[in-house]
Amino acid sequence: MVTLSFLATGGATLLVLGCALANYNWWPIFVVVFHILSPLPIIISRRCTGDSYMSDPYTGRCVELSAFLTSILVISAYMLPVIMANTPIGAPLIKWSSAAFIFAGNSIIFLTIYIFVRLLLAEDNFGGW
Repeated sequence: MVTLSFLATGGATLLVLGCALANYNWWPIFVVVFHILSPLPIIISRRCTGDSYMSDPYTGRCVELSAFLTSILVISAYMLPVIMANTPIGAPLIKWSSAAFIFAGNSIIFLTIYIFVRLLLAEDNFGGW
């Protein structure tokens, strides 16, 4: 858990650096919304699962829908800086250097969230990874 806190702190630091270094433009901080929302579909889908993956006809669909929604949120967190760096054409909201810091911060934060959710789900199975 200590390693996860260091990873999250490093990712948040890169995110803040991406916002502060270029033009002190804080628009990219809105990716935090995607960081908060991304683990929720998988955590909520734990209620749908039975004893096995296909025990109920709707169980597989629930798990697949939660994975799909999570992937949409993760892709959105990466695409928001790309859109901000490209629009408007003449004077973009952020620079590509800021977007690079935000990409690095996103990668570290999503790695932290992935490890945390894996550990959280492993506690229910009384096992490790």
